[in-house]
Amino acid sequence: MPERTLKDLINRLHDLDEEGAAWRPFENAMPELRERLADLDAQWRRLPAPLVVVLVGGTGVGKSTLLNALAGSAIATCGDERPTTETPTVYLPPGAARPFGPADYVESPALHELVLIDTPDTDSIKTEHRALVETLLSHADVILFCATQEKYKDEKSLRLLRPIRGERTIVCVQTHADEEQDIREDWLNTLEQEGFAVESCFRISATAAFARAGDGFEFADLERYLKEKLPPERRSIKERNLAGAIQGTLDTLDAQLEGKDADLNALHERLAGLELEIADSTLAELRRRVLDAPPVWITALADAVSERAFGLVGTLYRVLHWTRMAPGKIIGSLSPAGLLRSATARGDATGVSAKWAGASEDFLGVLADRFGKEHAEASAYLARSGFHAPGFADWKDNYIGELRRRLDTYLSPLQQRLERWARALSYGLALLELAWLAPFLITVGGPIIRHYWNTFAHWQQGVPPEGFYLEQTLALFATVIFVELIFFTYLVRSAGRRLRKRCLRDIEGGLKDAGFGFEKERAEIQLIIEQIQTVASLRRESENL
Repeated sequence: MPERTLKDLINRLHDLDEEGAAWRPFENAMPELRERLADLDAQWRRLPAPLVVVLVGGTGVGKSTLLNALAGSAIATCGDERPTTETPTVYLPPGAARPFGPADYVESPALHELVLIDTPDTDSIKTEHRALVETLLSHADVILFCATQEKYKDEKSLRLLRPIRGERTIVCVQTHADEEQDIREDWLNTLEQEGFAVESCFRISATAAFARAGDGFEFADLERYLKEKLPPERRSIKERNLAGAIQGTLDTLDAQLEGKDADLNALHERLAGLELEIADSTLAELRRRVLDAPPVWITALADAVSERAFGLVGTLYRVLHWTRMAPGKIIGSLSPAGLLRSATARGDATGVSAKWAGASEDFLGVLADRFGKEHAEASAYLARSGFHAPGFADWKDNYIGELRRRLDTYLSPLQQRLERWARALSYGLALLELAWLAPFLITVGGPIIRHYWNTFAHWQQGVPPEGFYLEQTLALFATVIFVELIFFTYLVRSAGRRLRKRCLRDIEGGLKDAGFGFEKERAEIQLIIEQIQTVASLRRESENL
């Protein structure tokens, strides 16, 4: 199998560890994951090293005798005293690395790419022996599981092997064949039920093999298997073990996360629902207090128009507007209705003026306090699902900050829109300045034309009545100015209402966007869902190795 694929899987498992999502099931799984990652890294580094064969078994099964038989001399201590093996014996090629800790090291040129280790008994009465066996098993590539008719179902041995089943190559050896019946069929069935895959099984007499006297049964086959068959397959065995260890890591992690993604999706949707409720309530309150009030929008547009007004009609409109709005401006600057005018104030770079920031602090704080129930409900959901819920004070600060940001985002463009509309209306003022000419020509010019027509056409001489031109002109001027002011005021009010409708749609959409209230928590949930999906994907990939 490609080493690149194995390394890629290990690296992606490290990525999961480094992302470190703040979720209780992940936090509980991380210590074991880190231990297994350390073992995977060690196995990866050992790929070029010689094959390590560890002899494991209970008291008196003949592990040391078997090692002596394989070595051809008494390199390991044998005897009737129990436990006999106190210190591991490591039989290895000359110059091979010795990462196995304190042990009796015996070098032999007869070994090639192979290390044999005799371990203490798995059922030893000394607890430190079991810990030593566990340590040596972490270095193993092949495990020679040695047993007798009495010991082949020993629970203490199985307990040590279960955590690494599927992650090491296991070879079973019945060591007292000259004294016992053949137990291999029942032994293999027992191990299969436990989930172990056994590579080979040999039936030997360790004592006869060591003494080179009598029938060693299948000892010669075992010796050829260890010294001739395994070394050429060293790399593939190590890669297969590493793939099994990766699969075991992912199986363990997947078992801890099984079914959690559905619960997290439900939690994500519930928080999104609470956010929508909060957004709807916020929008309803803002509409009631500010956004739904047409005078606010009309006044904001009228302010912008009056600043650009020119000419006689424009000057009169400006005087009329500021006279009418002076009391309201004094009161409005201190109320929530000042939001719109403050947000569109000329020269305000952020779109929310300092005046609004100060005057609306209490208003936004009271608005945030209305959502204590929604926060408590979300906190309960988060806590039950294994997340750390934010305190209400922190949540309130985040809510106010997010509301300010969104209002700033969607109200700031209103300044440009107001300026465009005000500019268009000011161009209309220029036309209104000329609008009095038509009625003047009709009202005053008509009699003059008739007078001169009668004079030249009918040779009737006469002059208009005294004061005729002045009276007609003043009446016309007053009437035109009055109509123009009314008409222009109507245009501004109509434009203000249209502006409100267009901007209200933008603000409503902005406030109802996702992430209003629990954006950080939902982002964490989404990250964890993706991590769970990554684990499932890695597991499928490892199954295909």
